[in-house]
Amino acid sequence: MPPKPKYTKEEIITAAFELVREAGSDALTAREVGKHLATSSSPIFTVFRDMDELRDAVRTMAKARFDAYMAVAENYVPAYKMRGMQWVKFATAEPQLFRLLFMQHGDGADFDRAMGEIPFSRESDIAIIMRDYHASREAAEHLFRQMWTYTYGLCALSAAGVCTFTEDEIAVCLGEIFRGMVYVLQNGNPAQTGLHPTERGSAESEKIAKGHPNLGEKR
Repeated sequence: MPPKPKYTKEEIITAAFELVREAGSDALTAREVGKHLATSSSPIFTVFRDMDELRDAVRTMAKARFDAYMAVAENYVPAYKMRGMQWVKFATAEPQLFRLLFMQHGDGADFDRAMGEIPFSRESDIAIIMRDYHASREAAEHLFRQMWTYTYGLCALSAAGVCTFTEDEIAVCLGEIFRGMVYVLQNGNPAQTGLHPTERGSAESEKIAKGHPNLGEKR
């Protein structure tokens, strides 16, 4: 007859989850979880087959915490912007959980394949864009891709402690990029947005330079 577990499955998952929140996913070892429970590592393996099963359970709990942050957005207008702001807030408040969910080493996959492996609610975002902005599926996917990439950058800077953004700063940053993307979707010229830099001195470089927008003061 197998020994009766000293700790419940929920207690072990919670201890492992708190360990990751405090020290990061690299700290998630049987020995460290045991220390967190003030015991040895033995009780863990009376409940879990191996550490991979426990890691999956911790990731599931982290995803639930992330989903709770994102769910509040439906109570706000614009909902899509609020989702972006909540993601940055999550990265700021829970940097280790952000790293666990969004900064694990990948295999260099393209964007679409990578998104299939990252626990982000892509379809929820696309559905909100289509609903609130009357966008086609193609336009919504384009907007999502660009906004996700930019917002991820804000999140990574926050989670790494490189920058701290106020709520007002996040709102302005996301708003500027969103408005720029709306302009691209409505008026974008692929010849301009897909422009490749050309070495100075060539005829093509002169042509490109003459086409630079004038961002100086209006006269």
